[in-house]
This record gives sequence, structure tokens and C-alpha cells, in this order.
Amino acid sequence: MKKTILLLVFAFLVALAYGQPFNLDSAINPVELKLLPFNPKDKARELEKGKMNITRVTQVKDTLYYFVQGASIYSPVYVGVTSLDPANKINVRLHKMNWKNASRSGSTDEKGQWSEKFKTENDFGIMVIPQSKPAKYTLLVWVGDEAKIELPPVIDENKGEGSTSGKSGGGMSQSTILYIIIAVLVVVVAFLFLKRKNSKS
Repeated sequence: MKKTILLLVFAFLVALAYGQPFNLDSAINPVELKLLPFNPKDKARELEKGKMNITRVTQVKDTLYYFVQGASIYSPVYVGVTSLDPANKINVRLHKMNWKNASRSGSTDEKGQWSEKFKTENDFGIMVIPQSKPAKYTLLVWVGDEAKIELPPVIDENKGEGSTSGKSGGGMSQSTILYIIIAVLVVVVAFLFLKRKNSKS
């Protein structure tokens, strides 16, 4: 029984590592950009409510890694880099599942600016590679408030309790995928345990 519990704990840790992709490479220690509440007093900027992080960097390494947590698929995300020396091009790459394959990438323009808007769930990584060092730049991350969406009821009252209306949404969040992986691993461990028990008997 102890072996089974240990196997289940191991399976959970494996699944958790899958849900935290930026911990897979022990050689990389990314810096977390912690988001702080941003609530502009100007009513004209009311749509900018959300969370923000502004980090001023003097980079002396070839590559720096950052990551952000707490994004929602219902919130807009903005990442911007402004170089103090526009002549020094800075490459920026956004990563989701690992540090090898970039989801989006680009370089600062002639004004020393680069930005990207997108939506994602949970966490994402930012890789910054300057053309020359030291490189001075400002890294800005903004996550807007979640959009308030009125969802229709699952049960159509006019058609009775047994009927469901509409269309099902596509895609799964990372937490759903994590639970599926844990469930599959638990089933596999249980199957192996029962098989071994039967072979002994």
C-alpha cells in the first residue's frame, strides 16, 4: 500500500510539473514579474483597470528570463519593451509551454519599442535577448480586468429540464488538462497495482 501511495504522489508531482512549464529546466531561474493592482483615477482611462508590472532593467547577461502568473483567458494581456538605446536592438520572445519554442517573438523598432497584445491562461514566460550589452530597457506587463460576460443558462426552461441549449465552447484550460493527466496516471497506477497483486496470488 505504501508503494501505491508513493506512486500516486510521484504521478501528482509529474502532472504538477507539466502545469508549471517554467520549472522544467533547472538551469533557468526566471524572475517573476508580480502584478500589482492598477486603478487609474482618470475616468477616461477606466478601461485600463487591471494589474500591472513595470520593471527597469540593466541587462548584462546574454539572455534574461521572466514569467508572469495569474492571467485569465477573459483578460487582455499587454507586454511592452522600451529600450533606452534604440540603436541596440532587443529581441523579445513570449513562451507558453517551454523555453525552446516561442509562441510570439519580435524585436524593438527604430524607436526602441516593441509590444504585443494577446490572451492566455495562467502563466507565460518572457525571454529577452539584447543585441549588445549592457542593455537598458523598461519591461511593462499589463493584464486587464476580466470581461463581464453574461452566459446563457445550460438548461432551456422552455424545452424542459432534459434539454440543453446551444453550442459547447472549444478548448480546455491548463487546470482541466492537469486534472485529466492526474486521472489518467491514477488509473494506470491502479491497473499496475491490481495486475501485480493478481500475479502474486
